[in-house]
Amino acid sequence: MDADTSELDDIVARAAALHRAGDTAAAGAAYDEVLALNPDHPEALHLKGILFGQSGQTAEAFRCLDRALSVSPDDSRMLANRAKLRLDTGDVAGAVTDYSNAHTSSPGNPDLLFNLAGALVLAGRTDEAVRRLEEACAIAPDHAPARTNLGNLYRQAGRLSEARDSLDKAVALAPGDPQVQHSLGVTLSLMRDYAGAAVRFRRALELDRGFVRAAAQFFYADLHACAWKDYDKLVANFARLIDAGGDKLGELSPLIALFLPESQQRLNAVADARAATLHKAVSTPTRPALRDVLHVGYLSADLGQHPVGHLLAGVLPEHDREKIRLSTVLLAPPDGSTVAARIGENGDESIDVSRMSAGEAAACIREAGIDILVDLGGLTRGARPEILAERPAPLQVGWLGYCGSSGGLNDVILADREVLPEGEAQYFAEAVAYLPDSFMPLNSFDVPASDPGTRLDHGLPEGAFVFCGFNTPTKIDPDTFASWMDILNAVGEGVLWLREHAPLTTANLRRAAEQAGVDPARLIFAGMQPDMSEHLARHRHADLFLDTFVYGAHSTAADAIAMGLPVLTCAGAAMPSRVGASLARSCGLGDLVAGSREDYVAQAIALAGDRACLADVAARLAAKMSGPAPGRRFAEKLELAYHRLWQAHLAGELSPGRTINIVANGPAVD
Repeated sequence: MDADTSELDDIVARAAALHRAGDTAAAGAAYDEVLALNPDHPEALHLKGILFGQSGQTAEAFRCLDRALSVSPDDSRMLANRAKLRLDTGDVAGAVTDYSNAHTSSPGNPDLLFNLAGALVLAGRTDEAVRRLEEACAIAPDHAPARTNLGNLYRQAGRLSEARDSLDKAVALAPGDPQVQHSLGVTLSLMRDYAGAAVRFRRALELDRGFVRAAAQFFYADLHACAWKDYDKLVANFARLIDAGGDKLGELSPLIALFLPESQQRLNAVADARAATLHKAVSTPTRPALRDVLHVGYLSADLGQHPVGHLLAGVLPEHDREKIRLSTVLLAPPDGSTVAARIGENGDESIDVSRMSAGEAAACIREAGIDILVDLGGLTRGARPEILAERPAPLQVGWLGYCGSSGGLNDVILADREVLPEGEAQYFAEAVAYLPDSFMPLNSFDVPASDPGTRLDHGLPEGAFVFCGFNTPTKIDPDTFASWMDILNAVGEGVLWLREHAPLTTANLRRAAEQAGVDPARLIFAGMQPDMSEHLARHRHADLFLDTFVYGAHSTAADAIAMGLPVLTCAGAAMPSRVGASLARSCGLGDLVAGSREDYVAQAIALAGDRACLADVAARLAAKMSGPAPGRRFAEKLELAYHRLWQAHLAGELSPGRTINIVANGPAVD
């Protein structure tokens, strides 16, 4: 090494020290001094590139890093820093390439493997990311971040035991990290170990009192367990968070927020905050023409064994192909179910974007030429709102799978006037399209088993009045359960038929019944029934379906009504509480939509005491359900909506809060 080179290296070393100390001006001047003497000094170019990147001068940063790598193409540090810059600018594929090359140059570096795995996740290549994290953990067993991310990816892949084991090790390595505690809590919750999950969420909140995601997951786990000791306190805390607004609100899961007893306006504020955290692309140019055949794409992770899949499987095959060209856009690979097969065989094209980055997925949707992208997931688990934020289609419509606002990621939400009263439309960041009757279809795909067995086969007393509450336990809020206990206390021969979930859930519900003065044996739990036909058939043994208050029955109510079981519901303040009312009114059961808790309880007691009246209600429902195939009727309604919305879109009539009445003679825009 000659003296001149040594001197320049010394200057770079001093400049790097200034850089680390935060004196960027002096550091930049020193780098420039070196580069004036040697324009190809790799380390000076490298560090100057980092400095440019930190100051937001992206083009200059890339110029320096590219030049540095032209001199030292195998330098793993330079490759890794350029990869990070690529991620910052949205070039996920380029970041994967640079991190991969850095790993090739330095194969024993667990940090490079960790960062490469992160880029692979963003690219949708999660299987490869898992392998890279497994390599990192093999090289560095004490690498807590790698253990944590590996556990999270195992969980997302459904490998729950492996996820728990990996996260247990991560907690042991980093017991003071609230994020790790939270990750283990989420995993335990999915394994239905709600007591263990609660311990982890409490610990995460002890370590970080402002950890909104941990508080939300704690609330959600307690709902699954029907453990309501902290219910009022947590609800009050979330109310204060909504009042405060700001960046923290964007950390609250909009899905979990739907379980809060809040107004529509306040729930929409949560969705707005989450949507604001996503980069929103400029709207794509529209195709300025009316179309006889619209290309409609259904976007979802749930086009299989999921309530959304079952409902769509009865509607999608009924679309008129002279009006609609159909694509399904898969956010998860097909699950091999008959539901997935039915959906897949009745579309013109299936586009699997489950292993793509958000940008790649959006580009794929654009390339397919989809006019209207129907988002069936919204802000639920498995959905990818970042794809919607890329504006992959000229018109984006939210429907079915998420009962709330997208925060403006979609242009329109499909609703009806019962589930979303017209006075609430002003609070939505999208236009509201009102379908005639209910916005939700009934299940016309599954056929009930011909033999439902006897009541005794299901553990039900032969002569009892059977109140059915087949909602998931997350929907059983304390006020709903108290109302049910009031009903049982008044109807001595009544039993409450619930769905079995977890031993802790059952124990908590039985304990709560006993505390309310009801014999816990009057709560009867229906076992998990994976066969949908058998599950539908057992509805025949129930007398009256009881809906929940805050987050009511959706597909569960649709199943009950399709089976001829009357649904008693109570229309609340927000969409999640009003779906049962929407379905009931559209099926001729408007008198079973209670206006208050007291009315709900009184109606349940009255119907249990008047079998003739209840029989008349059931006969009314049966008459309403007869007639043309419900799937085709609903498909016609959607086709009308899509064409009317396309017209309104081309006319520039879709804006937040505006309402569109879907009627046969054209879109009525208010």
